Amino acid sequence: MAGAVAESGRELPAFAGYRDPSAPRLAYGYGPGSLRELRAREFGRLAGTVYLDHAGATLFSQSQLESFTNDLMENTYGNPHSQNISSKLTYDTVEQVRYRILAHFHTTAEDYTVIFTSGSTAALKLVAEAFPWVSQGPESSGSQFCYLTDSHTSVVGMRNVTMAINVTSTPVRPEDLWSAEERGASVSDPDCQLPHLFCYPAQSNFSGVRYPLSWIEEVKSGRLHPVSTPGKWFVLLDAASYVSTSPLDLSAHQADFVPISFYKIFGFPTGLGALLVHNRAAPLLRKTYFGGGTASAYLAGEDFYIPRPSVAQRFEDGTISFLDVIALKHGFDTLERLTGGMENIKQHTFTLAQYTYVALSSLRYPNGAAVVRIYSDSEFSSPEVQGPIINFNVLDDKGNIIGYSQAGHVCGDNMDLIDGQPTGSVRISFGYMSTLDDVQAFLRFIIDTRLHSSGDWPVSQTHADTREAGAPSAESQADVIPAVMGRHSLLPQEDALTGSGVWNNSSTTVNAVPVAPPVCDVARTQQIPSEKAAGVLQGALGPLVVTNLYLYPIKSCAAFEVTRWPVGNQGLLYDRSWMVVNHNGVCLSQKQEPRLCLIQPFIDLQQRIMVIKAKE
Repeated sequence: MAGAVAESGRELPAFAGYRDPSAPRLAYGYGPGSLRELRAREFGRLAGTVYLDHAGATLFSQSQLESFTNDLMENTYGNPHSQNISSKLTYDTVEQVRYRILAHFHTTAEDYTVIFTSGSTAALKLVAEAFPWVSQGPESSGSQFCYLTDSHTSVVGMRNVTMAINVTSTPVRPEDLWSAEERGASVSDPDCQLPHLFCYPAQSNFSGVRYPLSWIEEVKSGRLHPVSTPGKWFVLLDAASYVSTSPLDLSAHQADFVPISFYKIFGFPTGLGALLVHNRAAPLLRKTYFGGGTASAYLAGEDFYIPRPSVAQRFEDGTISFLDVIALKHGFDTLERLTGGMENIKQHTFTLAQYTYVALSSLRYPNGAAVVRIYSDSEFSSPEVQGPIINFNVLDDKGNIIGYSQAGHVCGDNMDLIDGQPTGSVRISFGYMSTLDDVQAFLRFIIDTRLHSSGDWPVSQTHADTREAGAPSAESQADVIPAVMGRHSLLPQEDALTGSGVWNNSSTTVNAVPVAPPVCDVARTQQIPSEKAAGVLQGALGPLVVTNLYLYPIKSCAAFEVTRWPVGNQGLLYDRSWMVVNHNGVCLSQKQEPRLCLIQPFIDLQQRIMVIKAKE
């Protein structure tokens, strides 16, 4: 592989020459302007932060937010369902944004309608509930709902709607669809108009692999069948992940339904998405509920209801989030001004992903074993088949997977390995403002934690205590665990943190915090026999001796070393009893603020106070 890392396995490949020289060179950045200058100007809040979760949510720029807030300060936007000047301004602006969305996807109102939703999940739910399904019965085999197994959870969840009305749901593996494409059309009955729906992602949310947009026309024309069932096929293209970093031309690839989420493109606003419906499929959608502005006329005392003539107005229940819709205009304007368009973003983000893939794939332990296992079939050959997402697990030098929760990530629980098999993986993804510095910081993290010069040290397996803060009640007769005297440095992970030199060396006492409720005097605690005091434990590994005790009274702050200490009903007394919170009351950790490690608490049990010192 071109540009493999040095034999030591600890050096990064050169960014300029990591790829095959015969391959076309992809773009990095956006023209003559410096990407670092753009980052500093538009994303100053990222200073000192490496953000690699753009598939989850990308970030909004400063000028985008300023432009939007200035708009709100200069104009009065009323409810678009009312009849006054401010309402007319809102209605006209919203309609202008609809046209802007269609233009962004290279189509027009003649072909597509934009229905605003709370996100792509709500758009998928709308299709599931409104599609003209035909249930199985004595006279019909019923509709088919087929979805690619690599689909998002929100697509798979549509099957519960179809199951409730006796419609068959069939998961289709990507390899089976590839095989069906090679075989060509096998089922044909032009007279059968039974409606079926096939859903697939333009880009996998898991691995970033991109599936052919040509499948849309092949399925709709009958040349490609997800299952061998005659009928009329409609296609839902889940584009939420794809359009965050790539252009989508709906004039060339006319899917019937296209759900999107705007925060994945602009970062702001959140909670706003859309369903783009092809106008030939829109009349087939069945609406049951009506409310807000969806009705032209109705009677409360009789079963009389006339829906709005516009497809969008029929399906947008209640008042849309019109201020968020107006924010989209500023998102499109800013994105175009900063990057020059989605094609540039596609090239830039893929260049970073390809470089990262090559570097990660090249990392080896001294015995030749791979450091990571990457889940992808595309080999990152081009942005046509792979998006800027890398999904992987870290391995030890024997090829065993290192659980992701050991790095502090817990999704629901910490069951990350079962019988040696992972229950999850690590995903990194790039956005239009991602830089080479982000990539190399991530790669150095992997190298530093897995390829230490002194040997293959495992990743720290410490877990943060998630207990809620608050002083525990003291035990009237608390146990005491003495420790054999002996000076030792902090644990390796603590040494690494305190050596960062973030603040200067002057020391300041921040505060003296009363320790409440009162605790017993150490002198009154029960004495423990010498063998127990030494911490001798008889077992297969021989005697073990506790030499030092470290308390962490304030979560994520420095340790407080003692030689003997009371035990409360939740462990060592006052260990992790307090936390530092921000202005919103959210607990801070060293992940967000590394300088917390320089805050040093000291507890005086006799005076019942805690003194906090920090370096300025």
